[in-house]
Amino acid sequence: MIDVTAQPWEALLLFHGGAVTGLLYLLLRLIRTGRGRAITHLSDTVFVLTAGAILAGYLYLANGLTVRGFLLIAFALGFAAAYVLFSPLFGRMSQKIRKK
Repeated sequence: MIDVTAQPWEALLLFHGGAVTGLLYLLLRLIRTGRGRAITHLSDTVFVLTAGAILAGYLYLANGLTVRGFLLIAFALGFAAAYVLFSPLFGRMSQKIRKK
């Protein structure tokens, strides 16, 4: 029989992983602000590779790399929450970078 008591903790762990990935995305957005096309492509590639590694790492910690729908939803919700909460702060920071 499968034990379902750990599923809320797994979901919270993946939510945290999504939030970490969202903050990584915002940090990389600061790096590519006002730079050329090559830097944009490079930072996007770094983000995709790192986000995949973060997702795999958090899935491994949560349940040994078993992919479940609710865990992917929790990861996406964590990403969205971090993006919505911290995007205004990083937006102001990128404006200050552009002015310099």
